[in-house]
Amino acid sequence: MNIRLDEALRLLGVWRTRQTSLDVHVFRSGVREHLHGTIQEIQGTCVEVVADSSEVRLDLRGAELNGDESSGAYLVCEFANGDRYSFNLLRSK
Repeated sequence: MNIRLDEALRLLGVWRTRQTSLDVHVFRSGVREHLHGTIQEIQGTCVEVVADSSEVRLDLRGAELNGDESSGAYLVCEFANGDRYSFNLLRSK
């Protein structure tokens, strides 16, 4: 379901506060990455994810956002240039 930027930032803030482990799928510039990490920092509309041995920074401004703030289980950010980031709660096996 489409959500507003403030809702997405609130969801990311909850994950940051709880240090929630996330399954992060990144597709940018034709390259796919699959990471496990946590939200490290949120400044304005910019989010920093620390995953495995890398960091991912993205500015949510201008993204189409899909998620479910009530369940807090996922967030998908799609940009006009084709970049896509999806965040899902990391499920233990």
